[in-house]
Amino acid sequence: MLRLFICGWMMVSAFAAYAQETRALTELPEGGFAPQGAGFRVTFRLANMKRVAPNATGTPLGSRQDGMEWSDGQGARARLEICCVKHPFGLASEAGTLAAARLLVANPAGRPWATSLSVEIAPEGAIYALAIDRHAFFIEGRPVLVADSPSRGAILADAPFAVRPLAPQQRAHVESAKGECRGEMIFDLALPPGQTLTLGFLSPVHLPKGEGPDLDSCRAISVEDLFAQAEKEAARK
Repeated sequence: MLRLFICGWMMVSAFAAYAQETRALTELPEGGFAPQGAGFRVTFRLANMKRVAPNATGTPLGSRQDGMEWSDGQGARARLEICCVKHPFGLASEAGTLAAARLLVANPAGRPWATSLSVEIAPEGAIYALAIDRHAFFIEGRPVLVADSPSRGAILADAPFAVRPLAPQQRAHVESAKGECRGEMIFDLALPPGQTLTLGFLSPVHLPKGEGPDLDSCRAISVEDLFAQAEKEAARK
């Protein structure tokens, strides 16, 4: 299984952050992305792991990138891949644009390994209302980041230094007149020796006028299918 993971790791590196629209996303140097014009950014942080692959600051997706990697210094590795593709929504004649992210984690060591993942959403402009429900973030009622794996919940705040709940919540809502809402979705990751796992995330970046997918519609979309579509598009370039 680990061999298959490593082979897949090498194959996807050729298109790790391919995007169909150069205007859609900006890659963040700390590990994450910001949909341009959406008013928020998403950052991935892994406890006790350090970035090991440099990437260009603020590079707009639309060409091949190096991806984002972390290591714990003892063998465990993680890789974040991002793609952006067009996708039809409802009966709209115009296709929308979806961003997808997947985090691949490998533990090749001979001992169990565990860490925690924090997926943070913060203003890139303003977020006036933020909610968490069913491991998905909502901004003003619209799903903006949907995880395909259950989380431990999220911690929300209405300002950078506001008092925060002590434990993650499965359902919560905050509002800010200044647009300073933010939150972090928490995942507990545990891998036996020689095992791997993949977590996927979906973000509607650009929607046709009048169209807005609900959470169930987002859940019906496969992150792996979006990456397969991005790979085909990249191969035609």
